[in-house]
Amino acid sequence: MSIEKPVTNLAADPLNTDLADYETQTLTSPDDSVEFSAGVDHYLNGDWHQDRWKTFRLRFGIYEQRQPGEHMMRIKTPGGRLGLDQARAIARANLDYAGGDIHITTRQGVQLYFIPLTNLASLIAGLNRGGVSTREASGNTFRAITACPKAGFCGAEHLDAAETAGQLTRAWLRHPLTQHMPRKFKTTVSGCAQNCGLNPIDDLGFTAVEQGGRKGFRVSVGGGLGNVPRQAIEVFDFVEHDDLPAVQEAVARVHVVHSTRENKNRSRIKFLVQRFGAEEFVRLVREQFEHIQGLERRAWSQQGWADREQSGSQNEAGTLRLLGAFDQPDGRSAVGIEVPLGWIASEQLEGIADLAEAQGGTELRLTRDQNIVAVGLIPGGEQDFIDGARNLGLDASGRAHALENLVSCPGTYTCAIGITDSHALAESLLDAEPEFAGLPGLKLRISGCHNACGHHHIADIGLHGVAKKIGGKPAPHYQVHLGGSADDHGIAGPFVPARRAKETVRLLLQAIRDGKGADESVRAWAERLGSEGIEAILAPVLKAPETDGEAVRLRLDVSDDALFVPPATSSGECAAGAVVAEHLTDLARVARQDVVRAERAGYAEQAQVHVTEALSFPAQRLLVLTGGNEAQPVKGLVADVRTQWPHNAELLQALDDAVAAHLAVLAGAQASGALAALKTWADQADTEVERILSAIPNFLAGAAQ
Repeated sequence: MSIEKPVTNLAADPLNTDLADYETQTLTSPDDSVEFSAGVDHYLNGDWHQDRWKTFRLRFGIYEQRQPGEHMMRIKTPGGRLGLDQARAIARANLDYAGGDIHITTRQGVQLYFIPLTNLASLIAGLNRGGVSTREASGNTFRAITACPKAGFCGAEHLDAAETAGQLTRAWLRHPLTQHMPRKFKTTVSGCAQNCGLNPIDDLGFTAVEQGGRKGFRVSVGGGLGNVPRQAIEVFDFVEHDDLPAVQEAVARVHVVHSTRENKNRSRIKFLVQRFGAEEFVRLVREQFEHIQGLERRAWSQQGWADREQSGSQNEAGTLRLLGAFDQPDGRSAVGIEVPLGWIASEQLEGIADLAEAQGGTELRLTRDQNIVAVGLIPGGEQDFIDGARNLGLDASGRAHALENLVSCPGTYTCAIGITDSHALAESLLDAEPEFAGLPGLKLRISGCHNACGHHHIADIGLHGVAKKIGGKPAPHYQVHLGGSADDHGIAGPFVPARRAKETVRLLLQAIRDGKGADESVRAWAERLGSEGIEAILAPVLKAPETDGEAVRLRLDVSDDALFVPPATSSGECAAGAVVAEHLTDLARVARQDVVRAERAGYAEQAQVHVTEALSFPAQRLLVLTGGNEAQPVKGLVADVRTQWPHNAELLQALDDAVAAHLAVLAGAQASGALAALKTWADQADTEVERILSAIPNFLAGAAQ
């Protein structure tokens, strides 16, 4: 059945405050810093236990570092776009409240480090005043949305993918449906079929296409790297531009309903694809999408579309070289700045913003290989910009060298779950750059563990940190990966001690230079040699230590003088269970919103279903906290709540009123007439939850959501 799309957006109803979630969102909001500051107070006053504080701060982009008492903060920059004033705001806030350099990530974001707890609220407020947001930059939400790094100035793109990334970011920002999903969700947008946004490796990918004269997007879902890398599958071969928020919602709802919350390490959407199989998963998403198309939602504006031929301005997907000066299609210029391993001092970032402004630049663009591109410069001033960057200690000349495409995550330098110090290894490579003279400048990617923040799966030469034994004692190692790309993950190779990893890279680059055919890919070369051939190349680094002294040395990480100790856990904070079941409060609010959306669309039976959900979710949350059976029909939930709270008159009265409203709807009454009673019931349930948590703040510590 064809469903006509609504022509109006869901408007806020003063009698239904739940619908305020559908008002148009801005990236920053004064309410964010107020909310965060209140959360800090709750934690410092002892109202919130550690696990509750963790789930809260993660939604504001904040992680604990490996160093006790220090925090890392992630900044959300949709599509890698960073305004010049935003760059200055980040630089200034970092100087005022943090204790390290600024780090550009492989998701076109920014991270700040060594932040004391007492500085977090002031840092967020300072960033917000500068138009910079950390909201939902981490946590089990829709994370920062990436795009092709040339978005907006590529001669081959159909539309500005970075602008689309910004729209998609705002489409679900702060919405209760996406605040406590079973697991995080990474999204990317590519402006043409070259997929330079690296769509195949993300949970959700949108690729601009033209089909039969129509302009829209191909949609892929279920990609991911990490310990179990998977390629995304196609879910839609074509949707229109204004369908994109409905696609987001459809995938999010399938995720919320079907993904496990018990085992966060198996909760990414790729595991749902694996569990159902591609055909059934696609059916589930399309079924949700067809229903959602008939519902009102947040405002969405159309973008301009460029009819351009594929101009050959792009190379292999994901390997765009954006270093040095180059021309933009609009007649302006851009200059790519090499930022070694993505680390840049506050003064350098502020200086780059000033240089760009002096040359008429419009913004900075962060790339997934951890560099910066100054965009929109007036032609003729490129050399002045390059000279100015050199005075800041940065190279914008575009010189080619073997290590120009080296990317690394911080590893144990800051990360609590890192196994090896990937940052120190990458620095040791850069320090030894003369040793690599004359070798090919391939994609080199290093991760400090299997979680693949350094993208080792999609590198010509990738390394990821693991713990292996030497002489029966734990020692830091790297596993080699060869010939990877976004479309075909690399071939897993041997394990080498961390202290021999630099020599491993040199041996492989030499062998590729001397043995790979001119038209042969690194993957084809590696497949031709096979495991025995690769091991023969690496024989000098694979050999056992010849002396006890060498064995002890190989138990040290790069640039470390302490014996290696594997991390206590390999799970990041976002993979840990939340213990206060806040997702059920969110889902109760979503259910009340859905009552109105379904009723306005004429879906009376579906509105009744949502009334039942709005009654059930608060009861489920109460029973989760007290160890009751939350996985039962609504009649049993209601009975158990009455049994366990016989003396809470306000709670039981709210429950009785909600049950009466629910029964009236089932008997044919208008579904929206139940909303007031359902909201009062949810509020009373949350009040009781708060009473329980404040009375015994740590009684659920360690429990799974």
